[in-house]
Amino acid sequence: MIENKFNKLKDIQTIIIRPNPAMPWHIIKKVYLMFGCFILLIAIALSYVNLYLAIPFYGIEFIILGYALYITALKSTYYEEIVVGPHNIKVRFVMRKNVKEYNLVKDWTNFQYFPPTKLKHSILYFVHKNKKIVLGQRVTDEEREKLKNIIKLF
Repeated sequence: MIENKFNKLKDIQTIIIRPNPAMPWHIIKKVYLMFGCFILLIAIALSYVNLYLAIPFYGIEFIILGYALYITALKSTYYEEIVVGPHNIKVRFVMRKNVKEYNLVKDWTNFQYFPPTKLKHSILYFVHKNKKIVLGQRVTDEEREKLKNIIKLF
C-alpha cells in the first residue's frame, strides 16, 4: 500500500510504503474471540461427557493461537517513509521502535529500477556513495511499478 502526500508550502513530498496486512487488528481480535467462544463450547460439551483431560489442551491451543495472531499483528507494523525535499531525500525504515534512517543529497543520488522477470521480482533502489538502499521490499511488483512512477516525477 503506497500513500503519497505533497506539502505545497514547504515543497516536500512524502511517500509511505506499507505491506498489505493479513488482517487489521480489530478483525484479529474478533477472530480470536470467536475461536475462544468455539473452544469454550467444546470444553462445555466435553465436561458433560466427563472428558476433563482434553480441556487443558484446548486452553493451550487457545493461548498459542493468541500468540501467533499477536506476532502477525506486530509484523505488520513495518513501514518505509520517503521524504523528498528540494535538495535532499530522507529514507526511513521503521519497525516499531527500530528505525533506520538515511539522509541523501538529491543531486548525488541515483535511482535504479529493474523490472520483474519470470524468475525474479522487480527491484527498486537508490544508490548513494556506492550504497544501495532498497525500497518497497515487502510490496507487490505492481505497487513497486507505481512507486517507480511516483519517484520518477521528482
